[in-house]
Formats: sequence, C-alpha cells, structure tokens
Amino acid sequence: MPKFKIDNVAEINFVRAGPTGGRPIVFVHGVGLDLTWWGAQVEEFGQDHDVIAIDLPGHGLSGPLEVPLSFEVMTEVLIHLIEHLDAGSVHLVGISFGGMLAQTLALARPDLVSSLSLLATLCTFPEPVRGALRERARVARAEGMGRIAQLSNERWFPADFRVRRPDVLDRATRCLLQQDASFHACIWETIATLDLETRLPDVSCPTMVIVGGEDVNAPMEAGSKIADLISGSELHEISGLGHFPPFEAPEAFNKLLRRFLTGKG
Repeated sequence: MPKFKIDNVAEINFVRAGPTGGRPIVFVHGVGLDLTWWGAQVEEFGQDHDVIAIDLPGHGLSGPLEVPLSFEVMTEVLIHLIEHLDAGSVHLVGISFGGMLAQTLALARPDLVSSLSLLATLCTFPEPVRGALRERARVARAEGMGRIAQLSNERWFPADFRVRRPDVLDRATRCLLQQDASFHACIWETIATLDLETRLPDVSCPTMVIVGGEDVNAPMEAGSKIADLISGSELHEISGLGHFPPFEAPEAFNKLLRRFLTGKG
C-alpha cells in the first residue's frame, strides 16, 4: 500500500485503485475503523474511477499523530493527501467523523473539493450531546476499548442487523480493539467541539447527504440540518439502516453515489 509523510504528522497509509486521469473519489472512514471498510466501494467505483481510501492517523496501517489531535490537523492530512495525488479537486465521501472532516475540508480548501457526499454525520451538537461525547472519552480511558466496542456496536447497527450479521460486529470489534484507548478518547473530545452550523452556507460544491433510517447517532434531523444549510444539496434516507449505510447495504448506497456523481465530472 502507498504511504506518505508530512511534517509533524504520522506516516499515512492509503489505497488507490482504478484508472487515473479523471476526477478522483476519496473515501474517509469513521472513528475506530479503517480504509478496508470501503472495500465494496473501491471494487465498484474502481472499475471506472480513480478511487482512493485513506487510513486516518491512529487508524489501520497509518501511524500515530505526532501532534495534538484537532480537526485542523486531521483536515491538513486530507489536504496533503489530495495534493499528493496531484489530480486536482476530488469527489470527497466521508462517513460519521469522516463526514465532519469532509465538511471542514470543503470550508478550508474549496478548491480541492468538487463534490461532497456526507454520510451519517452531523455539523453541530446540542450541549447535552457534547457532554455525552465527553463521557464516551472518559469511558475509553477508564474502561478500555473492549467496553467501547460493546457500546459502539449497540449504537452503530440496528438490532436486526446485529442478529443477522455477527461477522460485521466482530469485524468492528477487532478494529476498535486495535486502537489506543487514549487516542480514541481524544477523538471523542475533539468531536465534542464540532460546530460548523453557521459556516455551512459557505459550502458551494454539489452536496449529497445520506441518513440511515435507524441511525441513532446521526438521525434524520441532523442530516436535514446539513442539507438545509448547504444550498442545492440532496438529502436521502435509506430505511432500515443504521450508522453505516455503505457497509450495511453497499448496493443501495453505491447506486445513490453513482447517480449523484453522474455529470459531476
């Protein structure tokens, strides 16, 4: 797998597939996961697009951060990835925390983002939810990643999916157990600071927002807020799905993404 290094940031791992020369699609995963979760999308879109999936710092095969975690640092990693590709602006696809980073990047460097696909994500939180996010950080430090894996699986996947697909829960658990608990806690403390609501109207690129109908982490209300703030954006709900539509129902998600990207370059 290719890697790159930037000043004061860990070595970053990514995969690249498909024909080069067109506008790339860059996939950004959520907290505690890694680029392998985009496998169905790399396979589908790699047939006719330049496709890139990244391991964020502290995830997968990327190294740990060498500076304090922040949205600015993580966004800088994505900026350097896109510049490293040397292919112009990209179609940026981010899920959950990856969707927060995608919004932040589109605001910081609109020249690098041709379109946004924001999946199961939010742009701000009410104060009680910020407190719950900080509590998740406390649990990570006090009780470890085993407890975090249990809590995450219960919130990420609907009950019927957990019964049908214990293999996916096992996969998520193994990913989470590989992450440093202190770093994981820092991510939740960082997420608790997210507040892009007043800035989102400045996003001008074509945008699609996707919500899982059973998602308790980023419900329809959160997706609607983003779609209302970004002029001309599309909003889609996929019924019966939880926090990870691309991984729970890849065919349905891929169809939506392909339709959105058609004509976007």
